[in-house]
Amino acid sequence: MWVSFWGVLSHPRILSWSFLSLAGTRESAFVYALSAAAISHTIARACTTGDLPGCSCGPIPGETPGPGYRWGGCADNLNYGLIMGSKFSDAPMKMKKSGSQANKLMHLHNSEVGRQVLKASLEMKCKCHGVSGSCSIKTCWKGLQELRDIALDLKNKYLSATKVVHRPMGTRKYLVPKDIDIRPVKETELIYLQSSPDFCMKNEKVGSHGTQDR
Repeated sequence: MWVSFWGVLSHPRILSWSFLSLAGTRESAFVYALSAAAISHTIARACTTGDLPGCSCGPIPGETPGPGYRWGGCADNLNYGLIMGSKFSDAPMKMKKSGSQANKLMHLHNSEVGRQVLKASLEMKCKCHGVSGSCSIKTCWKGLQELRDIALDLKNKYLSATKVVHRPMGTRKYLVPKDIDIRPVKETELIYLQSSPDFCMKNEKVGSHGTQDR
């Protein structure tokens, strides 16, 4: 399904955004997670480059980097990116007229998964200093991986996503795995409510022209 879905996305007129953004499919789970990660990633990087007023470099880590290393440079401001990104990404889902409660819970969950993957991508990056390129001293900072790498991690989560149902538990309804009722939904997994259509076949209802004759 991933190959056919990716082929559909390669043509901007093949699949309507309204279908991907509102349907509770595995593909919409991926789209929401990647969008949330991309928004926070962009904000964090914009703070670093000075393109966004009101924020600057990320904080210097509290731990000692080790012999021959020192903290310096300008770290990606992940915390600011996560805070502002979540406000932007989650706002539509917190409005009363933004679809069913089940869909809203699903999209909020998947957006958070995207931000978790982004947070996990923060790594130490270093630049060498020294006479004749000896690299006797390394100046290091915390930087995010490229968005392509984050998307690949989310693709793996897409492939192992869990189908859920909106089920009453006590006085409230929760999203729980459809086929595995013995455990709650994991915070690290993508979830979806509906099985995906065949994106290779023409489907005017969802705005898909399919992949035939391409």
